[in-house]
Amino acid sequence: MVVNVENDVPISCFFIGIRKSKENKFTKRRGYLNNTGYEKYDDLILEYNSLLGCKEDIQKNLNFALLSFPELEEFRLFHTVNIAFNDSKDFIQRVTSTPSYWVDLTAISNSCKDYLSHLSKNTRTQIKRSIKEYESCQGAIKLEFAKDIEQAKVFFSNLEELHQKEWIKRGKAGAFSEPFFRIFHSRLIEKRFSHNEIQLVRIFTDKEDLGYLYNFVFNNEVLFYQSGFNYKENNKLRPGIVSHYLTILKCIESHYHKYNFLVGRTRYKQSLSTNNDTLNSIILSRNTLKSKLELTLRKIKLRFF
Repeated sequence: MVVNVENDVPISCFFIGIRKSKENKFTKRRGYLNNTGYEKYDDLILEYNSLLGCKEDIQKNLNFALLSFPELEEFRLFHTVNIAFNDSKDFIQRVTSTPSYWVDLTAISNSCKDYLSHLSKNTRTQIKRSIKEYESCQGAIKLEFAKDIEQAKVFFSNLEELHQKEWIKRGKAGAFSEPFFRIFHSRLIEKRFSHNEIQLVRIFTDKEDLGYLYNFVFNNEVLFYQSGFNYKENNKLRPGIVSHYLTILKCIESHYHKYNFLVGRTRYKQSLSTNNDTLNSIILSRNTLKSKLELTLRKIKLRFF
């Protein structure tokens, strides 16, 4: 943890994870802004990453961060917003950009059109057809927000079960395969649910659950984090898109400002959103022979492989 002080007043604060690791046959001592550098822990994924407390001069404070650790050969900032570095002879910079899609709930509330009208014709058709299909075979779809910590933990457990079932079926590990992930979120729910910073949502009919959503709430913004859905062979039944749609309607009723799907180019995020931000992942390598060689090899790999 590093605190930048000016005239005895703290002006910024950030966490730097430091790890010596090998990547693409190059071993370097790397620093990670507000991350550990260990995939096991960083799989929690921090988005809209930045320094705490610095509102006016982010660039100055980031320069301070780099200069504070002269032993680092590389500095990584994942999923940052409003951060950019000018070309410098001291560093070699690599940047990758990823969209973060979101729904402007305030704009919808203030408009003459409902949320569905802000979506494409194809998306509207998918939502209406799926809801009709569910109602014809299972009855009305209902929505329930966890009311207390105990119910939240039950919803989270059910979400985990559905999530793992689907991802294992796809031949992948799933987000909850690592015990640390499950333990972290269980503790987070215990400590922060009562502060109205967490939503756990159950979407269901009288016959079965369609799925569960796990959202965070900050500054009147709902941020979608994880989910578990009850998928069917009938491709007209779209539990994911229906669950988000109905939850967004409730969030509009509750006067939240935004519903943020967070990072990812997944089709449903694009289909259900009205806006997007660009989050940059920035890697700064010190301008050394090793870094130049690594950059050259990366360019060759991208060109020929």
